[in-house]
Amino acid sequence: MRHVTSLIDRMRLEAPEMNRAERSVAETILSDIDGAARISTRDLATQAQVSEPTVVRFARRMGCDGFTDFKIRLAQEYAIGRMYLAAERQQPADTGNEVAEHVYNATVQALAMAFNDHDPQAIEAAVDVLDKARRVFCFGVGGSSANVAAEAENRLFRLDVAASSTADPYQQRVMAATCGPEDVLLIFSVTGKPRSLLDSAEIARSQGAGVVAVTHPPSPLAELASVLVPLQAFDEEKFFYMPNRGRYGQLFLLDCMATLLGARRMKIVSKKLWRARATLIALHGSTEGQPIGD
Repeated sequence: MRHVTSLIDRMRLEAPEMNRAERSVAETILSDIDGAARISTRDLATQAQVSEPTVVRFARRMGCDGFTDFKIRLAQEYAIGRMYLAAERQQPADTGNEVAEHVYNATVQALAMAFNDHDPQAIEAAVDVLDKARRVFCFGVGGSSANVAAEAENRLFRLDVAASSTADPYQQRVMAATCGPEDVLLIFSVTGKPRSLLDSAEIARSQGAGVVAVTHPPSPLAELASVLVPLQAFDEEKFFYMPNRGRYGQLFLLDCMATLLGARRMKIVSKKLWRARATLIALHGSTEGQPIGD
């Protein structure tokens, strides 16, 4: 399965490194994404003041077979990624309706792209490792990844997995040092670059432990993982005034892993989950719609 960032993210990120002609093509497309999805090669070349072969080369640089393939993919992204266009406003959303629209579009886009880019074999491989683990240490740093790591502990211990989480860089290194071949680190990182996570992965691997990393594929953490669950990074610089979208992708992949693990462990954990339900009922009475602490 091919894992690349979205066309729009990639154009934004790579434009400064392109030659003058290709940069002009990228800037022309980004200035009117909706129009670019319907324009001809000749018209785009005219608007960007480049040759038609330059437009074709640009499309291939973006990982497409040609400009027609490029437009199809661009149109698909536009359908699920209107958030990019809304973000071009000079002022952030400042009303309840605008904020709700922005956050909704960001959430839909993140989930759609996470689903489009997910690797089912990687999810299954990660669950194979987690299912056999003696202990699972869930790591993350920063506002998004640290919270997702804590949620991973919340999801896993209910499935009778000895799971714990921490965002403390010292504890991460110490926990990694206590690992053995039957232990696993489950690490969440959008960038795959935080030093404490890299050090922890290296230490754990040196002790024979497994490292399941939910992270951006071409990153240092991805290189250290024994199982990589790829997560495409978003260009978040224009969204500084709202929660980042990467956390939705992380939660999607965590839920995929936890759901599959739960299905595999149902015979083992069903009675324990029933006892958990009974405990909650004894605490405050029956509430039919309440999940078991999920």
